[in-house]
Amino acid sequence: MNQIAAETEMVSSAGALEQEIRARIDSLSYLPTTAAVAMKFVELGKNPDADPSDYAKIISADSSLSSKILALANSSWAGVRNKVTNVRTAVNLLGLGTVRTLAISYCMTGLHNELRLSAEESRMFWESSLCKAVASKKYASLFDAKVSDEAFVAGLFQDFAITVMYSTAQEVLLRILRDPDAGIQMQLRKERGLFRIDHAEVGRMLAQKLELPDLFIDAIAFHHNHQKLSEFVEQGAIADATYVASLFPHMLNAWHRDDANALRAFLQEHAPSTDPKAYLTEVQREFDQVYSFFHEGGAPNTQLTELLEQATREAADNTTQLVGTVNELVQQAANMGMEMNDLVRQQAQLQDKTTRDPLTGVLNRESFTIDAKELLAKAARYGIGFAVAYLDIDRFKAVNDKQGHEFGDLVLTTVASGITEAVPEHGLIARMGGDEFVVLLNDCTEKDAAHIVERIISNAAAKTVQKEGQSARVPLSAGLLYVHPSNRQQEFDAVLNTADKLMYRAKRAGGSRVEIRAI
Repeated sequence: MNQIAAETEMVSSAGALEQEIRARIDSLSYLPTTAAVAMKFVELGKNPDADPSDYAKIISADSSLSSKILALANSSWAGVRNKVTNVRTAVNLLGLGTVRTLAISYCMTGLHNELRLSAEESRMFWESSLCKAVASKKYASLFDAKVSDEAFVAGLFQDFAITVMYSTAQEVLLRILRDPDAGIQMQLRKERGLFRIDHAEVGRMLAQKLELPDLFIDAIAFHHNHQKLSEFVEQGAIADATYVASLFPHMLNAWHRDDANALRAFLQEHAPSTDPKAYLTEVQREFDQVYSFFHEGGAPNTQLTELLEQATREAADNTTQLVGTVNELVQQAANMGMEMNDLVRQQAQLQDKTTRDPLTGVLNRESFTIDAKELLAKAARYGIGFAVAYLDIDRFKAVNDKQGHEFGDLVLTTVASGITEAVPEHGLIARMGGDEFVVLLNDCTEKDAAHIVERIISNAAAKTVQKEGQSARVPLSAGLLYVHPSNRQQEFDAVLNTADKLMYRAKRAGGSRVEIRAI
């Protein structure tokens, strides 16, 4: 019982942290300005006719960025004799490439200031983001130098949600990020255990709030999933570069052997003419250079080639040790097998308790709302059609009153089972309360959605629920709203209310039917 209570509390805590993260994202005020600056510099980088005055105009509109550019131009790093007081002069002195890289990188500091991170905390996260940005840029440049700025932004922004998560649970998240035995995939699983979502999903939310171009939303959302990147990011060089950057450590203190080996393997497969050590040397050189822009000639402590070699060496050492201990591990696994099965079963039961209706086993209202909103957002992002069906059991109150609540519960479970059988695996099904159910069908056509709901209605009408000499028919009325493919974001409550009204129209028309509307 103590174990179950502790896990229940953990699940509840994860839900609270997730809500806090969502609230924190909603409250951030800096994002539109700094993101717009980054995007403007990316566009200027693609314009061969852009000159220093174009850059100076953008920089001058941001007093903080202007101060940084002027400070760099007047620093010992630039080596000027006369003080520079004009932004355009500073741009001419530093060079367009340097200014573009510096300005885009500077956008990350706006987030850190808004989250009230200390200078040390800001540097810790900024260094990692900068390293990933340079890694992405250098990889993309191997294939298409024209997209190097976009690859830089994709790398820079891919982990920017980690700081938001850090601001809600600092000590626990730091332990996850600094765990030497946890590779990136393990870190993602631990994040989901702590927050119910990982930093890629939080990053997607931030990117949508920023109204970034789809390229960067996809790069942020899928940076740890090369298959998805290849599917959604049209520029192959950017997709691959984003994934390469994701294999660099989230904290520049250690490189887990699995991620280091994954980087080596990816380079060998996708860039066979590139020596991994030579690539890292180039990344290190530019990383040091950009770092010095911000820290007046200072250099980071991180040496990427040493980290990679250390990770590889540790892998070899571990393999040797594994040969000597494998029998012992197998024996331990056999002894612990029953205990692990019990823990897994308990965890699954706890998950069901927090997300599912205890009677019917379908999603509860809260979990459905969370999942449905995410699917609606993805439908808008990718321009795919979806449908929402609101269903209600006809004359259920009379069955409940006449034959008792126990029989009524049987009716509800029978209906839920029938809906589940008819709905594809990727659909969402929930009991909204009483005898009302809702179904969300994602990535479907209007014809397919209508066919599924009509099958639910016909199957219910043909079924008789029986128990201990009692029997009842369970006809359903449904309202089906189909939303054609569009990039317009649909409001969850509005969609649900429309489907609900259509359902009541079906009831007034005699019941056991579906009323359909498409928008």
